[in-house]
Amino acid sequence: MDDTIETRDPGQDRCPPLAAVPRAEPVTIRLPPLGRGLVATRHPQAAEVSARVLERAGRHLTFLPLSEEDLRYALRPVVSFPEWAYPSAPVERFADLSAFTTYFFAIDDTLDNFRGGDEGDEGGSHRELIRSAVDACVRVHHGEPDLTSPWVAAYADVLDGVRHRMTPEQYMRLTSACEEWFEACVRALDAPLKEPDLETYVADRLLTAAAEAAFGLVEYATATDVAGLRRADAGLEAVCRASARFGVLVNDLFSYRRDLFSGGPVVNAVTVLQQSEGLGLQGAVDRLCGELGAAEAALHTAHERVLAGPLGERPDVRAFMKGVLEMTAGNLRFSATTPRYHGVRLNLDPHEGSILRLTAERTLVLSVEERAG
Repeated sequence: MDDTIETRDPGQDRCPPLAAVPRAEPVTIRLPPLGRGLVATRHPQAAEVSARVLERAGRHLTFLPLSEEDLRYALRPVVSFPEWAYPSAPVERFADLSAFTTYFFAIDDTLDNFRGGDEGDEGGSHRELIRSAVDACVRVHHGEPDLTSPWVAAYADVLDGVRHRMTPEQYMRLTSACEEWFEACVRALDAPLKEPDLETYVADRLLTAAAEAAFGLVEYATATDVAGLRRADAGLEAVCRASARFGVLVNDLFSYRRDLFSGGPVVNAVTVLQQSEGLGLQGAVDRLCGELGAAEAALHTAHERVLAGPLGERPDVRAFMKGVLEMTAGNLRFSATTPRYHGVRLNLDPHEGSILRLTAERTLVLSVEERAG
Protein backbone atom coordinates (compact mmCIF):
# COMPACT_ATOMS: atom_id res chain seq x y z
CA MET A 1 0.00 0.00 0.00
CA ASP A 2 1.39 3.40 -1.00
CA ASP A 3 1.60 5.56 2.14
CA THR A 4 3.39 8.52 0.55
CA ILE A 5 1.69 11.90 0.90
CA GLU A 6 3.89 14.60 -0.55
CA THR A 7 1.85 17.48 0.85
CA ARG A 8 2.50 16.64 4.50
CA ASP A 9 3.82 19.32 6.81
CA PRO A 10 5.39 18.61 10.20
CA GLY A 11 2.62 17.46 12.49
CA GLN A 12 0.16 16.70 9.70
CA ASP A 13 0.27 13.01 10.53
CA ARG A 14 -0.87 13.63 14.09
CA CYS A 15 -4.03 14.97 15.71
CA PRO A 16 -4.31 16.31 19.27
CA PRO A 17 -5.03 13.63 21.92
CA LEU A 18 -8.69 13.27 22.79
CA ALA A 19 -10.07 14.23 26.18
CA ALA A 20 -10.45 10.72 27.53
CA VAL A 21 -13.65 9.66 29.25
CA PRO A 22 -13.05 9.56 33.03
CA ARG A 23 -11.59 6.20 34.07
CA ALA A 24 -11.65 4.95 30.47
CA GLU A 25 -8.79 2.54 29.89
CA PRO A 26 -7.14 1.59 26.61
CA VAL A 27 -8.85 -1.34 24.88
CA THR A 28 -7.55 -3.94 22.45
CA ILE A 29 -9.50 -5.35 19.50
CA ARG A 30 -8.74 -7.95 16.85
CA LEU A 31 -9.68 -7.35 13.23
CA PRO A 32 -9.87 -9.94 10.46
CA PRO A 33 -8.82 -9.09 6.89
CA LEU A 34 -11.28 -6.53 5.50
CA GLY A 35 -12.14 -5.52 1.95
CA ARG A 36 -9.68 -7.78 0.16
CA GLY A 37 -11.66 -7.32 -3.05
CA LEU A 38 -11.41 -3.53 -2.77
CA VAL A 39 -8.09 -2.09 -3.94
CA ALA A 40 -7.54 1.64 -3.39
CA THR A 41 -5.42 3.88 -5.60
CA ARG A 42 -4.52 7.53 -5.08
CA HIS A 43 -5.33 10.30 -7.56
CA PRO A 44 -2.15 11.07 -9.52
CA GLN A 45 -2.52 14.84 -8.98
CA ALA A 46 -3.53 14.63 -5.34
CA ALA A 47 -0.52 16.49 -3.90
CA GLU A 48 -0.94 19.61 -6.03
CA VAL A 49 -4.71 19.80 -5.73
CA SER A 50 -4.83 19.06 -2.00
CA ALA A 51 -2.36 21.82 -1.22
CA ARG A 52 -4.62 24.33 -3.00
CA VAL A 53 -7.74 23.00 -1.28
CA LEU A 54 -6.15 23.25 2.16
CA GLU A 55 -5.07 26.81 1.56
CA ARG A 56 -8.51 27.84 0.36
CA ALA A 57 -10.34 25.96 3.12
CA GLY A 58 -8.12 27.49 5.75
CA ARG A 59 -9.13 30.98 4.55
CA HIS A 60 -12.84 30.25 4.20
CA LEU A 61 -13.47 28.26 7.38
CA THR A 62 -11.80 30.42 10.03
CA PHE A 63 -15.26 31.43 11.28
CA LEU A 64 -15.96 27.91 12.57
CA PRO A 65 -15.99 27.60 16.39
CA LEU A 66 -12.68 25.72 16.33
CA SER A 67 -9.32 26.96 17.46
CA GLU A 68 -6.76 27.60 14.73
CA GLU A 69 -4.93 24.45 15.80
CA ASP A 70 -8.10 22.31 15.81
CA LEU A 71 -9.10 23.63 12.39
CA ARG A 72 -5.66 22.82 11.01
CA TYR A 73 -5.74 19.32 12.48
CA ALA A 74 -9.31 18.79 11.26
CA LEU A 75 -8.62 19.80 7.66
CA ARG A 76 -5.29 18.14 6.92
CA PRO A 77 -6.37 14.54 7.56
CA VAL A 78 -9.69 14.82 5.70
CA VAL A 79 -8.26 16.22 2.49
CA SER A 80 -6.87 12.72 1.89
CA PHE A 81 -10.41 11.30 1.57
CA PRO A 82 -11.05 12.53 -1.99
CA GLU A 83 -7.47 11.60 -2.95
CA TRP A 84 -8.44 7.94 -2.45
CA ALA A 85 -12.19 8.08 -3.15
CA TYR A 86 -12.01 9.66 -6.64
CA PRO A 87 -8.70 8.48 -8.13
CA SER A 88 -9.87 8.51 -11.75
CA ALA A 89 -11.71 11.85 -11.80
CA PRO A 90 -10.55 14.51 -14.31
CA VAL A 91 -8.40 17.00 -12.44
CA GLU A 92 -10.92 19.87 -12.61
CA ARG A 93 -13.65 17.68 -11.15
CA PHE A 94 -11.24 16.19 -8.63
CA ALA A 95 -10.44 19.70 -7.37
CA ASP A 96 -14.15 20.45 -7.00
CA LEU A 97 -14.73 17.16 -5.16
CA SER A 98 -11.79 17.85 -2.85
CA ALA A 99 -13.12 21.27 -1.90
CA PHE A 100 -16.67 19.99 -1.47
CA THR A 101 -15.83 17.00 0.74
CA THR A 102 -13.32 18.93 2.85
CA TYR A 103 -15.98 21.55 3.59
CA PHE A 104 -18.47 18.88 4.65
CA PHE A 105 -15.95 17.10 6.86
CA ALA A 106 -15.32 20.45 8.58
CA ILE A 107 -19.04 20.83 9.24
CA ASP A 108 -19.17 17.26 10.55
CA ASP A 109 -16.29 17.93 12.94
CA THR A 110 -18.10 21.04 14.17
CA LEU A 111 -21.22 18.96 14.79
CA ASP A 112 -19.19 16.38 16.69
CA ASN A 113 -17.83 19.14 18.93
CA PHE A 114 -21.39 20.28 19.65
CA ARG A 115 -22.85 16.85 20.44
CA GLY A 116 -20.94 16.68 23.67
CA GLY A 117 -22.12 20.10 24.89
CA ASP A 118 -25.86 20.39 24.50
CA GLU A 119 -26.71 21.39 28.05
CA GLY A 120 -27.64 24.91 29.13
CA ASP A 121 -27.14 28.14 27.26
CA GLU A 122 -23.99 26.97 25.50
CA GLY A 123 -25.83 24.01 24.00
CA GLY A 124 -28.66 26.29 22.88
CA SER A 125 -26.22 28.57 21.10
CA HIS A 126 -24.60 25.54 19.46
CA ARG A 127 -27.89 24.35 18.06
CA GLU A 128 -28.79 27.84 16.94
CA LEU A 129 -25.50 28.15 15.09
CA ILE A 130 -26.12 24.87 13.26
CA ARG A 131 -29.67 25.86 12.36
CA SER A 132 -28.50 29.20 11.01
CA ALA A 133 -25.81 27.43 8.99
CA VAL A 134 -28.34 24.99 7.55
CA ASP A 135 -30.67 27.82 6.60
CA ALA A 136 -27.84 29.74 4.94
CA CYS A 137 -26.72 26.70 2.91
CA VAL A 138 -30.25 25.87 1.79
CA ARG A 139 -30.70 29.46 0.60
CA VAL A 140 -27.49 29.10 -1.44
CA HIS A 141 -29.03 26.04 -3.11
CA HIS A 142 -32.04 28.09 -4.16
CA GLY A 143 -30.14 31.13 -5.35
CA GLU A 144 -31.07 33.29 -2.36
CA PRO A 145 -27.78 33.57 -0.43
CA ASP A 146 -27.71 35.36 2.90
CA LEU A 147 -24.69 37.56 2.32
CA THR A 148 -24.41 38.28 6.06
CA SER A 149 -23.66 34.63 6.86
CA PRO A 150 -20.00 33.51 6.88
CA TRP A 151 -21.15 30.02 5.86
CA VAL A 152 -22.33 31.37 2.53
CA ALA A 153 -18.99 32.46 1.08
CA ALA A 154 -17.41 29.11 1.88
CA TYR A 155 -20.33 27.01 0.66
CA ALA A 156 -20.95 29.04 -2.49
CA ASP A 157 -17.28 28.69 -3.33
CA VAL A 158 -17.23 24.88 -3.07
CA LEU A 159 -20.47 24.62 -5.05
CA ASP A 160 -19.30 26.86 -7.86
CA GLY A 161 -17.44 24.33 -9.98
CA VAL A 162 -19.96 21.57 -9.29
CA ARG A 163 -22.85 23.75 -10.34
CA HIS A 164 -21.24 24.73 -13.64
CA ARG A 165 -20.25 21.19 -14.65
CA MET A 166 -23.39 19.33 -13.53
CA THR A 167 -26.65 19.30 -15.42
CA PRO A 168 -29.42 21.29 -13.69
CA GLU A 169 -31.13 18.01 -12.78
CA GLN A 170 -27.97 16.60 -11.20
CA TYR A 171 -27.35 19.79 -9.27
CA MET A 172 -30.91 19.72 -7.94
CA ARG A 173 -30.52 16.09 -6.85
CA LEU A 174 -27.22 16.78 -5.14
CA THR A 175 -28.43 19.84 -3.26
CA SER A 176 -31.62 18.01 -2.24
CA ALA A 177 -29.51 15.17 -0.84
CA CYS A 178 -27.37 17.72 1.02
CA GLU A 179 -30.51 19.27 2.51
CA GLU A 180 -31.59 15.82 3.71
CA TRP A 181 -28.19 15.51 5.35
CA PHE A 182 -28.54 18.92 7.02
CA GLU A 183 -31.95 17.96 8.37
CA ALA A 184 -30.69 14.60 9.64
CA CYS A 185 -27.79 16.30 11.45
CA VAL A 186 -30.07 18.80 13.18
CA ARG A 187 -32.47 15.99 14.10
CA ALA A 188 -29.58 14.00 15.57
CA LEU A 189 -28.71 16.98 17.77
CA ASP A 190 -32.28 17.51 18.93
CA ALA A 191 -33.45 13.90 19.20
CA PRO A 192 -30.63 11.33 19.20
CA LEU A 193 -31.57 7.67 18.76
CA LYS A 194 -32.43 5.84 21.97
CA GLU A 195 -31.15 2.26 22.23
CA PRO A 196 -31.55 1.33 18.55
CA ASP A 197 -30.91 -2.09 17.05
CA LEU A 198 -28.34 -2.33 14.26
CA GLU A 199 -30.73 -1.95 11.34
CA THR A 200 -32.50 1.06 12.86
CA TYR A 201 -29.11 2.61 13.53
CA VAL A 202 -27.81 1.93 10.00
CA ALA A 203 -30.92 3.47 8.44
CA ASP A 204 -30.34 6.63 10.45
CA ARG A 205 -26.59 6.55 9.84
CA LEU A 206 -27.11 6.47 6.08
CA LEU A 207 -28.83 9.84 6.45
CA THR A 208 -26.32 11.44 8.81
CA ALA A 209 -23.45 10.20 6.64
CA ALA A 210 -24.97 11.77 3.48
CA ALA A 211 -24.86 8.42 1.69
CA GLU A 212 -27.13 9.50 -1.14
CA ALA A 213 -25.11 12.65 -1.79
CA ALA A 214 -22.04 10.41 -2.11
CA PHE A 215 -23.47 8.78 -5.23
CA GLY A 216 -24.16 12.18 -6.75
CA LEU A 217 -20.47 12.92 -6.22
CA VAL A 218 -19.54 9.62 -7.90
CA GLU A 219 -21.65 10.69 -10.88
CA TYR A 220 -19.74 13.94 -10.89
CA ALA A 221 -16.37 12.18 -10.67
CA THR A 222 -17.27 9.88 -13.57
CA ALA A 223 -19.16 12.46 -15.67
CA THR A 224 -22.23 10.21 -15.77
CA ASP A 225 -25.93 10.57 -15.01
CA VAL A 226 -27.48 7.26 -13.98
CA ALA A 227 -30.10 8.35 -11.44
CA GLY A 228 -32.96 7.34 -13.73
CA LEU A 229 -31.36 3.95 -14.34
CA ARG A 230 -30.91 3.43 -10.60
CA ARG A 231 -34.62 4.02 -10.06
CA ALA A 232 -35.54 1.56 -12.82
CA ASP A 233 -32.98 -1.19 -12.22
CA ALA A 234 -32.87 -3.08 -8.93
CA GLY A 235 -29.41 -4.44 -9.68
CA LEU A 236 -27.79 -1.04 -10.11
CA GLU A 237 -29.53 0.20 -6.98
CA ALA A 238 -28.23 -2.87 -5.13
CA VAL A 239 -24.66 -1.84 -6.01
CA CYS A 240 -25.24 1.52 -4.36
CA ARG A 241 -27.02 0.08 -1.31
CA ALA A 242 -24.22 -2.38 -0.61
CA SER A 243 -21.55 0.31 -1.06
CA ALA A 244 -23.38 2.67 1.30
CA ARG A 245 -23.81 0.01 3.97
CA PHE A 246 -20.16 -0.99 3.77
CA GLY A 247 -19.12 2.66 3.92
CA VAL A 248 -21.01 3.63 7.06
CA LEU A 249 -20.07 0.45 8.91
CA VAL A 250 -16.37 0.69 8.07
CA ASN A 251 -16.37 4.34 9.20
CA ASP A 252 -17.94 3.31 12.50
CA LEU A 253 -15.46 0.48 13.02
CA PHE A 254 -12.40 2.68 12.59
CA SER A 255 -13.87 5.80 14.23
CA TYR A 256 -14.79 3.83 17.36
CA ARG A 257 -11.61 5.00 19.10
CA ARG A 258 -12.46 8.65 18.52
CA ASP A 259 -16.02 8.12 19.73
CA LEU A 260 -14.90 6.15 22.78
CA PHE A 261 -12.44 8.73 24.05
CA SER A 262 -14.26 11.89 22.94
CA GLY A 263 -15.84 12.61 26.31
CA GLY A 264 -19.33 12.75 24.78
CA PRO A 265 -22.05 10.13 24.31
CA VAL A 266 -20.87 7.17 22.23
CA VAL A 267 -23.35 6.24 19.50
CA ASN A 268 -21.54 3.92 17.15
CA ALA A 269 -22.31 0.61 15.44
CA VAL A 270 -19.96 -1.10 17.91
CA THR A 271 -21.80 0.22 20.97
CA VAL A 272 -25.19 -0.36 19.32
CA LEU A 273 -24.31 -4.05 18.91
CA GLN A 274 -23.02 -4.24 22.47
CA GLN A 275 -26.21 -2.76 23.89
CA SER A 276 -28.83 -4.28 21.59
CA GLU A 277 -27.36 -7.79 21.39
CA GLY A 278 -25.64 -8.06 24.76
CA LEU A 279 -22.18 -8.52 23.27
CA GLY A 280 -18.79 -7.76 24.72
CA LEU A 281 -16.45 -5.42 22.85
CA GLN A 282 -14.70 -8.10 20.81
CA GLY A 283 -17.98 -9.86 20.12
CA ALA A 284 -19.44 -6.61 18.78
CA VAL A 285 -16.35 -6.01 16.63
CA ASP A 286 -16.57 -9.57 15.27
CA ARG A 287 -20.25 -9.11 14.50
CA LEU A 288 -19.58 -5.79 12.77
CA CYS A 289 -16.77 -7.27 10.69
CA GLY A 290 -19.14 -10.04 9.66
CA GLU A 291 -21.59 -7.40 8.47
CA LEU A 292 -18.78 -5.73 6.53
CA GLY A 293 -17.89 -9.01 4.84
CA ALA A 294 -21.52 -9.57 3.88
CA ALA A 295 -21.84 -6.03 2.51
CA GLU A 296 -18.70 -6.40 0.42
CA ALA A 297 -19.91 -9.74 -0.96
CA ALA A 298 -23.27 -8.17 -1.82
CA LEU A 299 -21.47 -5.31 -3.57
CA HIS A 300 -19.40 -7.61 -5.78
CA THR A 301 -22.38 -9.87 -6.54
CA ALA A 302 -24.56 -6.93 -7.57
CA HIS A 303 -21.74 -5.45 -9.63
CA GLU A 304 -21.18 -8.70 -11.55
CA ARG A 305 -24.90 -9.14 -12.19
CA VAL A 306 -25.21 -5.68 -13.68
CA LEU A 307 -22.13 -6.24 -15.84
CA ALA A 308 -23.63 -9.49 -17.13
CA GLY A 309 -26.96 -7.87 -18.04
CA PRO A 310 -28.08 -5.32 -20.63
CA LEU A 311 -26.95 -2.34 -18.57
CA GLY A 312 -23.47 -3.78 -18.40
CA GLU A 313 -23.00 -2.93 -22.08
CA ARG A 314 -23.44 0.79 -21.42
CA PRO A 315 -20.19 2.76 -20.97
CA ASP A 316 -21.82 5.21 -18.56
CA VAL A 317 -23.06 2.43 -16.29
CA ARG A 318 -19.69 0.71 -16.31
CA ALA A 319 -17.93 4.00 -15.53
CA PHE A 320 -20.33 4.78 -12.68
CA MET A 321 -19.96 1.34 -11.12
CA LYS A 322 -16.18 1.58 -11.39
CA GLY A 323 -16.46 4.91 -9.57
CA VAL A 324 -18.59 3.30 -6.83
CA LEU A 325 -15.98 0.57 -6.30
CA GLU A 326 -13.20 3.16 -6.21
CA MET A 327 -15.06 5.27 -3.66
CA THR A 328 -15.80 2.22 -1.50
CA ALA A 329 -12.16 1.10 -1.59
CA GLY A 330 -10.92 4.63 -0.97
CA ASN A 331 -13.23 5.06 2.01
CA LEU A 332 -11.87 1.85 3.52
CA ARG A 333 -8.29 2.97 2.99
CA PHE A 334 -9.02 6.43 4.41
CA SER A 335 -10.85 5.08 7.46
CA ALA A 336 -8.13 2.56 8.27
CA THR A 337 -5.28 5.06 8.19
CA THR A 338 -6.46 8.64 8.83
CA PRO A 339 -5.31 10.66 11.88
CA ARG A 340 -8.92 11.87 12.09
CA TYR A 341 -9.82 8.50 13.63
CA HIS A 342 -6.50 7.23 14.93
CA GLY A 343 -4.71 10.25 16.40
CA VAL A 344 -1.75 9.56 14.12
CA ARG A 345 -1.50 8.43 10.56
CA LEU A 346 -1.82 4.67 10.96
CA ASN A 347 0.38 2.32 8.97
CA LEU A 348 -2.37 -0.29 8.65
CA ASP A 349 -3.27 -2.49 5.71
CA PRO A 350 -6.95 -3.39 6.23
CA HIS A 351 -6.53 -6.35 3.87
CA GLU A 352 -4.43 -8.04 6.57
CA GLY A 353 -5.68 -9.15 9.97
CA SER A 354 -4.51 -6.95 12.83
CA ILE A 355 -4.63 -6.34 16.55
CA LEU A 356 -5.23 -2.73 17.54
CA ARG A 357 -4.82 -1.04 20.90
CA LEU A 358 -7.05 2.04 21.21
CA THR A 359 -5.90 4.80 23.55
CA ALA A 360 -6.83 8.45 24.04
CA GLU A 361 -3.59 9.46 22.31
CA ARG A 362 -3.60 7.15 19.31
CA THR A 363 -4.38 3.78 17.75
CA LEU A 364 -1.49 1.33 17.96
CA VAL A 365 -0.95 -1.65 15.67
CA LEU A 366 0.51 -4.30 17.96
CA SER A 367 3.68 -6.04 16.84
CA VAL A 368 4.16 -9.78 16.95
CA GLU A 369 6.11 -9.43 20.20
CA GLU A 370 3.41 -7.32 21.81
CA ARG A 371 0.69 -9.75 20.72
CA ALA A 372 2.55 -12.59 22.40
CA GLY A 373 3.09 -10.65 25.61
